Amino acid sequence: MKGLANEHNFATSNLLVINHKELMLMNPSTDIDNLRQRAELERANHRESLIAKSSADIGKMTTDEIQALVYELQVHQIELVMQNEELINTQQSLRKTENDYTRIYDLAPIAYLTLSQQGLIQQANIAATTLFNLSREKLLNQRLEKLIHADDQDAYYLFFRNVLKEQPSTYLTIRITNANQYSDNITITYLELKATVDKQENNELIIYLALKDVTAHKVLEDTLDCINKKQAIEINQQHSDLLNRQDLLNLKTAEIQDLHQSSYKLKEASAHIFNVSSEGIVMLSLLGVIESTNPAACLLFGYSEAELVGMSFNQLLITPLFSKSSINLLQNSQNNIASSYRVEGLHSNGCIVPLSLSLVDFTLEQSEHFAIVIRDNSLHLQQERLEKAHLAEIAHMTRLSLIGSMGSGIAHQVNQPLTAISNYSQACIQLIKAEQPDLTKLSEVLSKTYEQAQKAGKIIHRMKDLASQRTTSRTMTSIDTLIENAVNFCAHECYQDNIQVTLELNPNIPKIAMDSVQIEQVLLNLIRNAIDALKEQVKESDKTISIQTQLNKGLEVRVKDNGPGLTDLQKEKILMPFYTSKSSGMGMGLSISRSIIEAHGGTINFNSKLGVGTTFYFNLPIHGESL
Repeated sequence: MKGLANEHNFATSNLLVINHKELMLMNPSTDIDNLRQRAELERANHRESLIAKSSADIGKMTTDEIQALVYELQVHQIELVMQNEELINTQQSLRKTENDYTRIYDLAPIAYLTLSQQGLIQQANIAATTLFNLSREKLLNQRLEKLIHADDQDAYYLFFRNVLKEQPSTYLTIRITNANQYSDNITITYLELKATVDKQENNELIIYLALKDVTAHKVLEDTLDCINKKQAIEINQQHSDLLNRQDLLNLKTAEIQDLHQSSYKLKEASAHIFNVSSEGIVMLSLLGVIESTNPAACLLFGYSEAELVGMSFNQLLITPLFSKSSINLLQNSQNNIASSYRVEGLHSNGCIVPLSLSLVDFTLEQSEHFAIVIRDNSLHLQQERLEKAHLAEIAHMTRLSLIGSMGSGIAHQVNQPLTAISNYSQACIQLIKAEQPDLTKLSEVLSKTYEQAQKAGKIIHRMKDLASQRTTSRTMTSIDTLIENAVNFCAHECYQDNIQVTLELNPNIPKIAMDSVQIEQVLLNLIRNAIDALKEQVKESDKTISIQTQLNKGLEVRVKDNGPGLTDLQKEKILMPFYTSKSSGMGMGLSISRSIIEAHGGTINFNSKLGVGTTFYFNLPIHGESL
């Protein structure tokens, strides 16, 4: 019976060992831990029963029971050996895993930090040391916030507090500053922090931080943000420009609509003006063929509109205006040459009509055309003739008045040659009465007598020209001759009033086509006015009249005195008809002089200063040139 019991115990122990070994050799699965726990529980129960028996009295144990206990201890020893091997294998595996973890931790491209609950750095991998540009020794036991940019420290404190509270918002972007050891430059790096927290056995919290360098992303983000802002500004500007252009377009559209409406009204008004105009208007082609005409043109030439359309405009003129091609006429018009013409037109009844034409070229539907405005000059020419006759009559009256005012001077001029003739005649009589007449001397005296008679005749002839009423005629005359004649007429009066006359005449001035009597009248008026002005001067000495001629855009004649000058009121009215500052004057001298000069195509003007004197000057064109 004891032998059977020992065998039973041994078999049970072997079965437990075998079951344990089988459990150890089984393929790991999710139930291996449960099986192991069951086997260990059975062994523990069996061991406790044996120990309970042996602890009571090992001396009372039978040999089989002792042997079973020995076996049990052997089995337990084997189990301890196996557990020891398992622990060694597990330790090696853990060491290997730890080494692998250390290598992965250090070689990870992302920086990792382990922080204590107080925020001290406990661990740092190589990426973290590179990121902070500090050795691991300098990083450890240092507070992370000291490495963070001052502007981001408050955000980090809030982030760290939320991490300790295990709140879900565990992401933060911060800046750190790195000093370059080879230069003084300081760079700013943007980091994205991700944290997780773990509680140790002593209830201390430990924080694991993953730090990712997002500088490039941040720079790109800032760049994109800047670009977006610029694009937004540009878009807003473009939108504003588009709105402005839209407003401008609307305004232009409204203006165009107004222009179209105005153009339509203008066309209607132009057509109305074209038809009711008192002046003839014809439209011509480039070759001078009439394309359209108004009623006034039909009446002017004595043709109907149907007869005029298609007719050459040259057929209506005595002298043709258009050649086969009107290119020369166009060139003259484009070169700013006056496109006004005075021509003689031919009426349908054969009468000649003096006409004034104003021509302008225009383009219509890419084709050149002419528009001609035709005026009947008959009344205008008649008016010009009447005005010239009236001017000649008034000039004659002023000449008579001028001759009357210069009576003493003229008498003195005539009296001088007459007195000389009388004296020379008496000398001739004395020479003839001599017993032996000196014929040579007598001839000389008679020659001088003839010269004085000729001089007296010329004076009387000039007086006759001034006093006579005559038609206007222009001849080529030297202005110097007219000035000298006018000065001679006034010489006696200048002598009586102690006035010195100086002449500064330009010898290069050519002869000019003029009415010599009228221009001499102008010179006499200006010289007489200068004499009258000097008579009013209190100071008797240094009375001078200067007469100058020069070339200045034509001929310029200046009569200057050093009299008292003109007041502002006199300057305003001096050239007006019937204005005079003299007690006995008619106020027509300067007005007639102005009309004469303007009839010759010139201008007359003056400048004056009180206390200094007055200068009257007039200009005349040379060779028919306009001023």
